Amino acid sequence: MHPLAWIAWATGAGLVAFSTTNPWYLLPLVGVAWFVHAAHRRDGPWARSFRIFLVFGLLAMAIRTALVFFGTVDASNVTYAALEGLRLGVLLVVFGTFNSVTDPFGVLRLAPRRFHEPALAAALALSIAPRTISAAATVREAQELRGFRLRRWRSLPALAIPVLETGMEEAMTLAESMDARGHGSGTRSRYRPHRWTPGSVATAGVGITAGSVFLAEAIAHRPDLLPITDPLTWPQAAPWLVGVVVLLALPGLVARSDL
Repeated sequence: MHPLAWIAWATGAGLVAFSTTNPWYLLPLVGVAWFVHAAHRRDGPWARSFRIFLVFGLLAMAIRTALVFFGTVDASNVTYAALEGLRLGVLLVVFGTFNSVTDPFGVLRLAPRRFHEPALAAALALSIAPRTISAAATVREAQELRGFRLRRWRSLPALAIPVLETGMEEAMTLAESMDARGHGSGTRSRYRPHRWTPGSVATAGVGITAGSVFLAEAIAHRPDLLPITDPLTWPQAAPWLVGVVVLLALPGLVARSDL
């Protein structure tokens, strides 16, 4: 899969989530994200990114809803906060899917030389979750081999401190390797270009289409994108817009060999 195709898909899915708080549009998007993740997740700790960001999404929704209880509490306010939290949670899920199916350093290779430093920072940011997951798994396995069991909250420092140390060591190793390869000195090596396969074109196309449709409807102030919570009413949804969301599942139907 061409990295730009995944960027277009994730951007489009993110625009869909950003444009609405309607659960009839957001919940299908979660299912679509899981479907794409299941079909194209990469081997290794990267595959766990979806699960981690799903948990973060649920926590974000819970925290956003809980904040209401510091002010006026009624059904309208709680529902509004829950829908806002759902939107944030779905954005995290989309990011988790993107993180699990693409190589951040593949994106780095596409950056022009003048934008290589910002692209490197973005690639490192995208790799934080998988690298942390990998480090945590390694440290936990080492601790278990020593007969140490992480079963209580008080045992977390035994896991967190080595994970942080491992992360710092890996960051130093990465910086040294980039320096050895001439990063920033104009001697960066050329990489084999990615091919735009039909699957890549289709993936980018559905992302651009879905994002553009929802962005246009949001600019037009389509009422069902932001359900009314005061007075509290049951949210309505347009079937054709739900279909646009489902369209984002197309990459999951394409075989990896076609991407």
